[in-house]
This record gives sequence, structure tokens and C-alpha cells, in this order.
Amino acid sequence: MNKILLASLWVVSSLLTYWLGLTQSKNSSESLAEVPPQPPLAKPSPQVKSSNPVKSTVVSSDEPTPDFEIPTTEEEVAENPISFEEDDLMTRVASSNPVIRLRAFTELLQNPTPDNLQAAREAYAKLPGGPSRFSELRMLAFSWGQVDPQAALEWVDGLSGFEDRIGAGAVMDSWARYDSVSARAWAEENFEGEDNPYLIGVVSGMSENDLVGASELMASMPRSRSRGRAASILLEKTWQQGEDAALQFADNLPEGSLQNYMFGEIGKKIAKDDMQRAVQWVERMDESEVKVQVSEDIAERWARESPVEAAEWVSQMPEGESRSESMEEVVTQWARKDPTATAEWLNQFPSGELMDEPIERFVREVVRKEPETALTWAEAIVDEERKQRVVTEVKRVAERVAEREQAEANGASPDGGPPGNGPGRRGPPGARPL
Repeated sequence: MNKILLASLWVVSSLLTYWLGLTQSKNSSESLAEVPPQPPLAKPSPQVKSSNPVKSTVVSSDEPTPDFEIPTTEEEVAENPISFEEDDLMTRVASSNPVIRLRAFTELLQNPTPDNLQAAREAYAKLPGGPSRFSELRMLAFSWGQVDPQAALEWVDGLSGFEDRIGAGAVMDSWARYDSVSARAWAEENFEGEDNPYLIGVVSGMSENDLVGASELMASMPRSRSRGRAASILLEKTWQQGEDAALQFADNLPEGSLQNYMFGEIGKKIAKDDMQRAVQWVERMDESEVKVQVSEDIAERWARESPVEAAEWVSQMPEGESRSESMEEVVTQWARKDPTATAEWLNQFPSGELMDEPIERFVREVVRKEPETALTWAEAIVDEERKQRVVTEVKRVAERVAEREQAEANGASPDGGPPGNGPGRRGPPGARPL
């Protein structure tokens, strides 16, 4: 009896266990069917940009995953971009593509460590010579000047003449931004003469933090090309602050050629934006050296665009030095395009010493193409000494022109070259000999 009961209980237990197993298996299958399939994991790029400015970190599938968090939201992606580079930094530094190369130099020199500076010097030395690498030179010299300016100056001193000036200027600019006293002292101790090019960089660097001091240093420089370049730098710096700031800067300069030059350059800038406003500005000025300079510069710019309109404006100016200097600029531009119309315009004004300079400028512009016309106008000059000098030079040029024309007619040239290959024009208008 007991055996039969135990056997029955065992059978019932087995059947119950089997039924529960089927039920659980069915539920598991239904749960898995409700889960959407997951996309495959993206494979990591073979090369990840490293924080090291010289070397890139290579991540392979055999190495552990880098210790960083992957951004999950759009905001986190914008704040924590993960960039991948295809080339090593030093490969990009030597690229023939100037955009890639400059970007790599910037990346390399953001941290001017001795190793990075050495790498930049080696890369620079391998670049083709000439202007194509001047941007890299400025970047290297400026960055080096932030940490060891004297060593940088010693290095640039071994470069070619033009590169030496560019590099030295960048070093002095960088140095003067954080220690203008030492930079100026070095500049004055290491140059003999008045036209000190090192001071250009000092003025540029000082202007970033001490515009007044930079202006005083520039004004103290003797009249030279270096002072002119330093003045141009300060003008651009103040012009960025607004027209009023530039005018105040020029007004505070010592009276004379430097101040006149600065006002003239401001006049050009105003004329570039609004010619009529520039004209109104100069017309409100009293007759002075400043007005002469500004009138001349505005007339020169206007005459380049429209000599006829510029001539009409100059014609309405009262007789004086401002009109005379402005007429020279109009004549220079107009005579190159239409010498006949220019001559007719000049004939409207009565003769006088203030007309001598415009007439001489006209003679210089037409003498090579129309020597007879030039001689006629030269004889109209009032000042006797000036007239004799100009007439003599016109006759000399006329003789050379006649000789060249005769030689070309005979199939030769006075200088032994092919016909029509005589000496060309040299120098700016008014600066070249007749």
C-alpha cells in the first residue's frame, strides 16, 4: 500500500515539474521577442588625437579602452568633442599645403617648450626659402620671444637679411608685451645709428598694453623709416578703437611732419569709407600744414577713382598751398589716362608760382611720350631757376627719346638689346629723374 502511494506521488511530482518548465521557457521566449535587436558596436578609429602636442596616440583593438567618458547628449558632444587626426603632427608641419602647415605650427607652438621650439626650428629649416614661409617664421619667433627672447634673437640673427628683420620684429613685439623696459633697453644697446628697426617691434608690443608709452617712444624716435613704420602701426591700433580715438591720437602728437602724416593717413581712411565726408572734414580746416597734407592725400585717393571729379573739387578750393599740392596729385593720376584733358584743365588757372609744381608734375608725366608738349609747358614755369632746370632736363630726355626711336627704326637699340627694350620708369611719380 505504501509503495503504491509513494509511486503515485513521484509520478505527480514529475508531471508538475515538467509543466512548470514548459511555462517558464515560453515566457522567456516571449520576453526576448519583445527586446529590439541592438546595433553592432562601432569600431574605434585607428588613431585618436593625443593631448601631447608632438606625438599622436594609436589605439588598437588589443589595447585597453582609453579612460574617458563618451558624451551622451548634444550639449556634452559640443563641450567635449573627440577629434581624430589622419596624420602625425610633424607630418602636417612639413605639409606643402600652407593651411595645414600653419594650423600645425599653431598647435605646436601653443606650448613653447624647448622640445616644441626645437621641433619647430627643424621643420622651418626644411621649408622652401622665400616669402612662402614668412608666416611660420613670425609664429616661431613670436612664440620663442615669450619664453627666451634673447636666445630667439640670437637665432634670427643667423638668418638672411630679410628674414632676420621679420624674425627680430616678431621677437621684440612678443617681448615688449610683457617686459617693455627690458625689450627697449636691449634694442637701444644692440643697434648703432638713428634708424633703429628693433624699436618698431617694441612700439608694436607696447601698444597692446601701454598705448601712451608706445606713442611717446615712437615720437622720440628720429625721423626715419623705422619711425614711419612705428607710426603706421599705432595708427592702425587706434583706428581699430574708432575714428575719434585715431583723431585724438594724431592731435596729441608733436606738430610737424609726423602729425601731418598721421592726419593725412586718417583722411585716406575716412575717404575710403565716405569721400564726401572726408571732403567736408578738410574744408572745415583752417589753412595749415595739416590741411595741406590731408587735402593732398584725399585728392590723391579720389583722383585714382575719378580724376574728373577730383579735379572739380580742387578747382573750387581757394588759392593756396593746399590747392597747389592737391593739384599735383590730380595731375599725376589724370595725365596718365588723358593728358590732353589734363592740359586743358591746367589752362584754366592763372600762372603763378603756386602753379609751378603742378606744371612740373605734368611735364614729368608726358615728357617721354610727348617731349615737345612737355617742353612747351616747362617754359611756362614762373620761377626762373626751376624753369631752367626743368627745360634742360626735358631737352635731355627728348634727345634720348629721339635716339631710341632712330635706333628702333634701324632695327637696333642704344643699349644693345632688342628694339623697344629701353630703360623703363623707376620710382614713384615726382621722385624719378626726368
